[in-house]
Amino acid sequence: MIDLHAHILPGVDDGPQTLEESLEMARQAVADGITVMVATPHLFRRKSVERGAWNQPADLRLGVEILNRHLADEGLGLKVLPGCEVPLFPEILEFLKQGRLLTLNDGGRYLCLELPDTVIPPATEDIVFQLSSQGITPILSHPERNPIFYQNPARLKRLISLGCLSQITARSLTGGFGWGVGRFTKKLLRQGLVHVMATDAHSAKHRPPILSTAFRKLEKIVGESRAWDMVATFPERILRGDPWL
Repeated sequence: MIDLHAHILPGVDDGPQTLEESLEMARQAVADGITVMVATPHLFRRKSVERGAWNQPADLRLGVEILNRHLADEGLGLKVLPGCEVPLFPEILEFLKQGRLLTLNDGGRYLCLELPDTVIPPATEDIVFQLSSQGITPILSHPERNPIFYQNPARLKRLISLGCLSQITARSLTGGFGWGVGRFTKKLLRQGLVHVMATDAHSAKHRPPILSTAFRKLEKIVGESRAWDMVATFPERILRGDPWL
């Protein structure tokens, strides 16, 4: 399986703070059947985007390279690829033009995009459209956890029609975010509004990199073939930089 969204780089955001914590997450991922993981640390090191410290692409690429060396030294069969979880903020297009954002696998085609927790900014549709017009497909992180989409799923459908993909979090299917989120996640799956499932892992203890438990539930909702698409076939296509269907 391929985990398209995980916070595994040490000391760069609210994920693991030490190399050993990162290695423990890697051990869990390998035991769970994950062979490839995209490191998607938050662009900004602090929750606020009030121009706090931000993770520069060169630093993240180096961090991934160093982590992969340690994984090889440990004999762990996990390959980590570069990426970044980018919040929707006014300067996003400028940052992208200046090369200050990492796309998934540094391929220049797919971008991990995070909306605020409780709102959908007015500029969202315009930014999604502009990204798509520039050949970049935004992958919307965990829309099932946004109350605005919960109240009006048509808002998510609209973003998908403008060129977005959507990625749910595995723990949303296993109760990690409560009954309501779990129910809404199933609704989105049945409506065909989900393209990828990832762990959004942050630690070995509290938000571990586990896909298999949710995968079994996913199979029952969308069938084995579609479930496999969401954790392997589609992520592989994205990492190759292939155009979407």
